[in-house]
Amino acid sequence: MTELPYKAPALEKGLDILECLATVRVPQSISDIARNLGRSRSEIYRMVVVLEARGYVERTDDPEKLQLSNRLFEIGMRSPPKMNLHEAALPEMSALASRMMQSIQLAVISSDQIVVIARTESPDDVGFSVRLGHRRSIMKSASGLVLFAFASPAQKTKILADLKAGGASAAEIDSLEGQCEQVRETGHVCMPSRMVDGVTDIGAPIFDSASSGAVASLTVPFVVTRRAAVTVEDAPGLVAEAAGRVSAALGHVPIQGA
Repeated sequence: MTELPYKAPALEKGLDILECLATVRVPQSISDIARNLGRSRSEIYRMVVVLEARGYVERTDDPEKLQLSNRLFEIGMRSPPKMNLHEAALPEMSALASRMMQSIQLAVISSDQIVVIARTESPDDVGFSVRLGHRRSIMKSASGLVLFAFASPAQKTKILADLKAGGASAAEIDSLEGQCEQVRETGHVCMPSRMVDGVTDIGAPIFDSASSGAVASLTVPFVVTRRAAVTVEDAPGLVAEAAGRVSAALGHVPIQGA
């Protein structure tokens, strides 16, 4: 972690608590949080009281257990770029789900992971989807491969630093770089899911008018069913076209010849 020129212990402690609850993903007691952070129960208690009063954490059915509320997500969604992204993507996601009879998800970069910020369920009785807020290593997801392949130089530098800080080896990073060459050539990813057998992950980048790199990945966890409206061979083109329409709605103008 980069050494900070100034210290704000109380703020850092509060952020540690939020990150702990986000990382563990299951409700925690104050004692659990204190143990995970290597701090005393009394200092964690004072911070939790404030975070709960401000609506960032909430009690579960078990009053001794705490979890993150939706407040951080709501604050993040107030950011104009995020709001515009949702407004542009959701109609296309809904249309694509109906066209393909598949689930659709929208993912963005968060440090060395992707995080799913929107999803549309498959109209079919059978499909595969992950919950909102789902996180996965960039190196283990189609969305991550898309976002890394089409990252701007500044984005790529930041992602590589986060990957190395997270323990990624030089060999793993070299492998990631190698996969990206084909992704940039085809303009999309089509690969077996690294999480679920029998699912093919198909993803394409979304751009906006302000960034030189991809701002999101439109991804379909493709499941072959009897009601599948398109084949897995035809699906990448449809996903890429939908991602292109979202990009256009965000004001992105493709560079001629790129």
